[in-house]
Amino acid sequence: MQKEAMTSLAELRAKNENRALLIAATGTGKTYLSIFDVKQCSPKKVLYVAHRDMILNKSEKSFRNLLPNIKTGFLNGSKKEMDSDFLFASVFTLAKDETLYSFSKDTFDYIIIDEVHHAGAESYKKIIDYFTPKFLLGLTATPERTDGFDIFALFHNNIPYEIRLQKALEENLLCPFHYYGLSDLTVNGELIDDKSDFSKLVSEERITHIERAIKLYKSNDCPVKGLIFCSRIEEARELSIALR
Repeated sequence: MQKEAMTSLAELRAKNENRALLIAATGTGKTYLSIFDVKQCSPKKVLYVAHRDMILNKSEKSFRNLLPNIKTGFLNGSKKEMDSDFLFASVFTLAKDETLYSFSKDTFDYIIIDEVHHAGAESYKKIIDYFTPKFLLGLTATPERTDGFDIFALFHNNIPYEIRLQKALEENLLCPFHYYGLSDLTVNGELIDDKSDFSKLVSEERITHIERAIKLYKSNDCPVKGLIFCSRIEEARELSIALR
């Protein structure tokens, strides 16, 4: 997958294209692919943009694994290592006027935007519109958006490679899984969701609803391990107590 994408990216640049959108399912190696392309381009200054420090930290480690001699740094809420040759920047910090405009437009030769399906947000658009790199690479597993923003057009419809979830499973790049979608809970005709009153979020009916789903769909081969996203800390505590 990565070799094919590398070839396609090189062919795009040979045609004087300066943007590309790489679509690949989570876990198929998008970050490493971007590093391989950086390696074949040999840019002097690289900017890697993401919306979470966890992604920035992991990506920076991956870059140093493959390019051990580079000078890396972070730009986020706690670090301002802006002179680094390979800068890993939080979109929220970089989009601030005093930070963004302290860079010249052509500071970076190569810019990578991770999770670029967020690019419809003003912070992302501001960054992309400001810089003029020699090459801009967007990475995402899910380019389609429901708000009408056209990610494909942003990258001039240049898709050097695309491997969706189904193909990744067929190629044994990802572990197979079963996915079950449960209907929402309705009590006395009222839909219970994260905007409902707190008392309804931790009601006996909702606890029973969750418990039934766990028992129905759990594996018989191993204990249940779960992750529950809650609307607030109080809900997390109450659900934890009730489920125990």
